[in-house]
Amino acid sequence: MDRRTYIGTIGSSMAALSLAGCSGSDGGDGNESTSTPEPTYEVDQEAPARLKLLSVSGPKEVAFGDTIKGDVTAVNVGGELISGDATIEFVHSESGATEPQTVTVNADGLKSGEEVSHSYRVDANYAGAWAFETSSDFYAVDDTVTSTVSVLPKQGSTGETIELASGVQATVSDMTYEQMIAYELSPGERTIGDNTAHAIRETVSDNILLILSVTFENGTGEAKTVSKDDFVVPESSFVSESAAGRDGTNAVGENINPGQTYSGHLIYAVPKAQIDDLTFGINLAEGSAVADIEIPLQSPGGFPEFELANIDVPPEDVTGDEATVAMEVENVGDSAGMFKSIFEFKTPEESGLFASYSADTWYIDADGPFTQRIPAGETRTIELVTEPDSDRRWDYRTTPFGAEWTFEAVE
Repeated sequence: MDRRTYIGTIGSSMAALSLAGCSGSDGGDGNESTSTPEPTYEVDQEAPARLKLLSVSGPKEVAFGDTIKGDVTAVNVGGELISGDATIEFVHSESGATEPQTVTVNADGLKSGEEVSHSYRVDANYAGAWAFETSSDFYAVDDTVTSTVSVLPKQGSTGETIELASGVQATVSDMTYEQMIAYELSPGERTIGDNTAHAIRETVSDNILLILSVTFENGTGEAKTVSKDDFVVPESSFVSESAAGRDGTNAVGENINPGQTYSGHLIYAVPKAQIDDLTFGINLAEGSAVADIEIPLQSPGGFPEFELANIDVPPEDVTGDEATVAMEVENVGDSAGMFKSIFEFKTPEESGLFASYSADTWYIDADGPFTQRIPAGETRTIELVTEPDSDRRWDYRTTPFGAEWTFEAVE
């Protein structure tokens, strides 16, 4: 005889959790629930003990750092007693390195066709997507159970000190937007000899460079290294070059010893169209790209944008020890900015036995960068001075703008 019983559960609750932050809900305590279609099941009294997950209930919105409270309902759809409890893991889907949290369902001794409801509490200790995953203790999960959940990040502010996952304290003190930065090249990288030279990093027309001034304090008992993975700026790309000419360098990769305080910069290329809604995120979960703490960034109200209005270059034959290029640069943007420029040079002739350059290779002049702060709507003249070797033809160009010319230094 087929001894199966078809049963509909009564009063089963929400299966999908949406944890989006208590702040902003309509004055509630963040525990509003939403109903889903009631699950149904068949009990097979000829089968061994089988535990089926029927529903998971929880708050509609939970902020980062809050406690998630709810109930889990399961049923024995087999014909024998359940032996032992069952577990469900609350897993952070954004990072495999984050330890899951375990929910235990007290199912031991559950009779055939009998339901059990169990309350749970888990911590929303990381923002982003989470999921409830059942263990092998469960025979089946009802189709109405949707396990994906989300936790909104905490809102921070500039000037606030925040502890990173490493234990280092980070404080964002200032932010600026620039069209370009100058950064140091290592000796031998498009340089001659041991000279320290600078290159220019520009953004394309629809992007701007966001430069954040950050102070790091290592109060832990061991050395820590600043990682770019600790930070998130949506829709942006991280700029690895250091910001020469400012106080400090790009902080990423900096080793901070115990008790040491270090001030540096984090630099991102960001779309101008995203500036009004831009946030700087701090990520506390290893391997996750979701910010746990978001700091809204002030819109600059405008950007610098430089154009070459005019350029005077040396004659083809240059006498004396110096050659001077005068560039008239106009800021056609609607905000002041720091203009930076460098010389690049090459010669088509072989260098000879004792020279340190190669023919037809662009090198960067060590006398740069040449800088000038230019207010919006104004023009400034920037003079670039170089000292070319005599009796040799040289090709020169400027960065930015790419203006090129050729001359020969004669005695």
